[in-house]
Amino acid sequence: MHRRTLGVLTLAAGVLAACTQHQTPAARPSSSSVAYPVTVTAANGAVRIPARPTRILSLSATATQMLYGMGAGPQVVAVDKYSTDPPNAPRTSFTGYETSAEDYLSVRPDLVILAFDTGHSVMAQLATLHVTGLLLPPAATLDDTYTQISELGQATGHVSDAAAEAASIRQGLDHVAASVGDRAKGRTYYQELDNTLYTATSKTFIGALYARIGMVNVADPADHAGSGYPQLNAEYLIQANPQFVFLADTVCCGQTPESFAARPGFSVLTAVRSHQVFGLADSLASQWGPRVVDFLRTVAGDVVSGTASTSP
Repeated sequence: MHRRTLGVLTLAAGVLAACTQHQTPAARPSSSSVAYPVTVTAANGAVRIPARPTRILSLSATATQMLYGMGAGPQVVAVDKYSTDPPNAPRTSFTGYETSAEDYLSVRPDLVILAFDTGHSVMAQLATLHVTGLLLPPAATLDDTYTQISELGQATGHVSDAAAEAASIRQGLDHVAASVGDRAKGRTYYQELDNTLYTATSKTFIGALYARIGMVNVADPADHAGSGYPQLNAEYLIQANPQFVFLADTVCCGQTPESFAARPGFSVLTAVRSHQVFGLADSLASQWGPRVVDFLRTVAGDVVSGTASTSP
């Protein structure tokens, strides 16, 4: 996959997380009695948590949001540079792309959370250093989001708080979908991840959000490899002629509705002619935690306003 696109889907997209920040939840004690040691099954297998972690290093903007959402913020001692939500999280210069786990020892973590492992096997390095690591990669589905929240709840001693956070997300998505009704049903769309026409299909967690309000992804037939993230070409997109376009590359690539419309041949697109090309904060369209509700609310608002403006 295109390196820029991978960055969009993981940590680098967190640069503008502050654009739609949640209010920081008030610190609260764990509401669940967890008997340690506890074993949590994450992407790196069965991970034994020997004791309640009190020095968590989060190298995932999404995991950071999840931790603070469930009340585990007081246990977090450091986060990566992209974790801007909540704004009071203890940010560092870490990127999550470090190749040596020893880099993390300066903050004396007892739990390190990564969104992905590098080719340098940082997880294995952490184990050698006797530091517990959890790998929580980018979600493929919304169920992955709820699973990761549950895993973090188990790891940090906030089991019922984590369940409440997941329930709040479900309720938020249901509320947005109900508020839209049938106004987005059957409307076609294209979401751009970068200006080389990489996109996300309905197989991805982000595509599942559009599907919640009944929208149809024009990229689905182009995903011949089944990756969920195909690269389109201009001819395909012109032929597919989406009614709505959402640009999730406004930060990385400086794209705007005007620059999109100015691309060769794109002036014929229905979305362009109907002024239904909308910019999104890159981070909002890439993080799979609590902010999915903000994302769907933003998209729904754009669709409803766009539909209303073009109705006879």
